[in-house]
Amino acid sequence: MTTMSARTYSVADYLRIEQESGERHAFYNGTLEKMAGGTIAHNRISRNVLVVRTNALHQHSAFETFGSDQKIYLPKYNFYVYADVVVVAGEPLQIEDQAEAIINPILIIETLSASTERYDRGRKFIEYQSLPSFKEYVLLRQDIPEAMLFFREEPDVWRSSEVTGLDKDIWFRSIETGLKMAAMYDRVTF
Repeated sequence: MTTMSARTYSVADYLRIEQESGERHAFYNGTLEKMAGGTIAHNRISRNVLVVRTNALHQHSAFETFGSDQKIYLPKYNFYVYADVVVVAGEPLQIEDQAEAIINPILIIETLSASTERYDRGRKFIEYQSLPSFKEYVLLRQDIPEAMLFFREEPDVWRSSEVTGLDKDIWFRSIETGLKMAAMYDRVTF
């Protein structure tokens, strides 16, 4: 991610810049960071998860899946961020209609990359936890078929587990459905 100038931006500036440039930026309480493009493996994994998740959840109208262009607003921090895949229960709730940013994700999936892995594993996970609806966080590696899952059992209690191997399945506790690792890593070479 590339930080723009030292200038402090308003939310209106941020929304205007995104609309005019057609580029995605994270907004961190007045600071903008241009979102980096993903690798082919990153894009394949994120696409596979989005497609398979959407098809699996089509039967469950209680959930809706969104891709990497969906903004998430974190009111506690005044941040607008993006995730690779986001699932909401019920209707997506927005803090500002203009921003098209949701505040009620139940499941967030990130495909790790060299430039974002540290943030995705650390600070971003802590920031996501400020959303009361947020129940499950899944991190997918690009270099091997491995998923790290974190599930909120109580407000401040998270259980973690790992799934490794193309012959395994992941069970998403927050939406009570599974996904084959082979489907998520389809066409990804290691």
